[in-house]
Amino acid sequence: MSMETLNVIQFIELLIGFLGFTVGLPALVFYKKVKHFQASVRFLIYFVIGNFYIINLVQVLELVYVSYRITLILFTILPVIIAVIKIYKIPVWSYIKKIGSELHHYILRELGFRSFLRRRLKEVCKAFKFLLHQAVRLLKELWLDLPFLCILIYLIWKICGDGILNNWGYGASDVTVHNYWINGLVENKLYIAGIYPMGMHCMLYYLATVLNIPVYVTLRLFWLVQYSMIVFMLLLFLKGCCKTKFLPYLGAIGFVGLKYFMEISYSRFEATLPQEFGMLYILPAIYFLLEYFKTRKAELENGENRIRCRSSWNLLGFSMNFSLTLSSHFYDSIIAGIICVGIAIGYSAWIWRKGYLFRIIVSGVLGVLMALLPMAVAFLTGKELQGSMYWAMSIIGLKKYTVLVFRILCFAVVATTIVGIVFLIRGIKKKTISFTENRPIHTEAKVLLIIFKLFGVLLLAVLLFLGWREKEIVFWGFSQYVFDLTDFNWMIYAVGIAVIVGIVQSYLMKNMEGAALLSLLSAEVMLGIILVSDKLGLPVLMENYRVCVYFSYLIPAVFILALDNLIGSLCFNRLMKIQKVIAFGMVIILLGYGAKEGWVKESFGGGDLEMNEAILCTTNILKENKGKNDTWTIVSENDELQMVELYGRHAEIITFLEQMEHWNQTKEILIPTERVYFYIEKKPLNYADEYEGKIPEISEKQAKKALPESTGMNAYSGTNRSITMSRMYYWAQEFQKLYPNEFKVYFEDENFVCYYIEQNVYRLYNFAIDYGYN
Repeated sequence: MSMETLNVIQFIELLIGFLGFTVGLPALVFYKKVKHFQASVRFLIYFVIGNFYIINLVQVLELVYVSYRITLILFTILPVIIAVIKIYKIPVWSYIKKIGSELHHYILRELGFRSFLRRRLKEVCKAFKFLLHQAVRLLKELWLDLPFLCILIYLIWKICGDGILNNWGYGASDVTVHNYWINGLVENKLYIAGIYPMGMHCMLYYLATVLNIPVYVTLRLFWLVQYSMIVFMLLLFLKGCCKTKFLPYLGAIGFVGLKYFMEISYSRFEATLPQEFGMLYILPAIYFLLEYFKTRKAELENGENRIRCRSSWNLLGFSMNFSLTLSSHFYDSIIAGIICVGIAIGYSAWIWRKGYLFRIIVSGVLGVLMALLPMAVAFLTGKELQGSMYWAMSIIGLKKYTVLVFRILCFAVVATTIVGIVFLIRGIKKKTISFTENRPIHTEAKVLLIIFKLFGVLLLAVLLFLGWREKEIVFWGFSQYVFDLTDFNWMIYAVGIAVIVGIVQSYLMKNMEGAALLSLLSAEVMLGIILVSDKLGLPVLMENYRVCVYFSYLIPAVFILALDNLIGSLCFNRLMKIQKVIAFGMVIILLGYGAKEGWVKESFGGGDLEMNEAILCTTNILKENKGKNDTWTIVSENDELQMVELYGRHAEIITFLEQMEHWNQTKEILIPTERVYFYIEKKPLNYADEYEGKIPEISEKQAKKALPESTGMNAYSGTNRSITMSRMYYWAQEFQKLYPNEFKVYFEDENFVCYYIEQNVYRLYNFAIDYGYN
């Protein structure tokens, strides 16, 4: 099987596994409860439940040191079986008695074996018909969407598929660090390098363990699963917020395929990284919060003011998603928080009311507590903070207070959790808290409502004024980090139209879709200012190259919401069939024109921080030595260290060479494993494209140069990599002369060569020799 085919198969396996565990199993359990929602909303509900459960399941099992494949599968499948039996009221005991009775009759020869099998076959057919009926029902619901879904999937593969087929390495240099942390989870060592948000690591560890895929393969390929789901979260968010059926596809397809986005705004998607993983939960969190306002308004108008109601479930969805952003990467929570500030502006007519605000605050606190509680428990029981936490605090100038801030935060989290649980239990016992009691509705004075509305408009005006005043700097930021364009004046008109449409819908037509548009527009203006905060002399909340990723992600959402609201305004929020026809026509025209004019971006994705040949050799070595852990060693530069840590041993080239530098007959290098593999690059890799020139190929000239120092990546960066590999190559040539029958070529092409040798572990080879340059 070719490596390309294997990559595709493993990618599909990861995709099906991820969707199966995070969407399929929750759908099996909760379909009966949520079947009245449209398909996009059901998907979001299943998605948040599945991700929340799996990530927290892993953290709990890790904290009690019982996280293994069997326990992960058991605590995944068993709750599903119990929940399905309870929700669908399946008479398990009566069915068991029925089977027992039939077996009894079979033993007494009162029932034939064929009759017994025929009855079981009828039951299987009945279950199959039920599943087929559900599939047909879903197909009827989505048949108009299928062509656009196919276009979107095709576009994702067209642009990113080359990365899976031809770029087999890691997409970012710090993926090896995340590899190490996930390896720690395999060994039941949560926070092995210190406390850090572990959401992505928990999910990838779960998939690697349950699907029995090596961790390094998961990290190599999951980036496309992650990117695809980020795109679909945008699509589902727009499907949930828009009245028109087809405009959301325009936003998703534009985000994936439009070539006018700067490469820096999407290049991070080609690696499996926590920040991008956390983006999966930002728009679902915002959707549930927006939906809360809509459902809460309807409830209050109908005189309903209970704790247990549909709007509360929406807030729970918001809390769970917000906690997942915090469990994945703090920057994702910051962006979600900025969008929430935008919502406070867009929904100012409602958010400050007593019937809305308190519940939102409680849900926000709940989301923070759910994410930080495992970290707080670990910190208070002696775990140190991971180095990235200090770096993150240094961005806002608080590095020396990192431990103090985190200690105060952890005590607050634990104390708030305990007090909240005690308060809830006590309230239920004393009946001061009731989930079903309908409480009196507080109504604000009309003057106060007008003040709330004016306050929101004022805040929006202030934001727009700041953006207008600094528009030259903001546009410069766009040209550097967001859009590959030269003229940005069109944005002024676009923002103006969006503001007018949003205000008309929100305040004149009293439509909450307009408030949603104003909310995201306000958030985008704030992100635009944060993007160039260093140029404006403002505190830097996060780096430009990170901000632009989020800014670009929200652009299609704002654009499509504005277009949807504009169509609704022109039709006075009526004539839905005409609105759908207009939207459908616009999508077809724009897609056709874009394809004709060549608006599609070039392919990207996959990693080139390791040579494809090195990944190929590592894959084959793992396959050949399956079940023979720690009986083989790879000698290479340091990336393979974490890839093979769980299966074999690793030695670094630079350490290997240093040990035989200034050679004499007393030098000795022994590697105590049955097999040893040596990776040597003939045409050394320009690691992370850090070196601007051309790195020389291996040669005697390079080998004659002094051996680079072994600090950090120094020996493998720039021209030093050529020196290191040249030294290693000529060592291999000399060693092969000494042992021509034992030292063999495992793989070789024009770029790379891998040698291997088999040895008796009781009579080891001494690899320290005089190879002419040491």
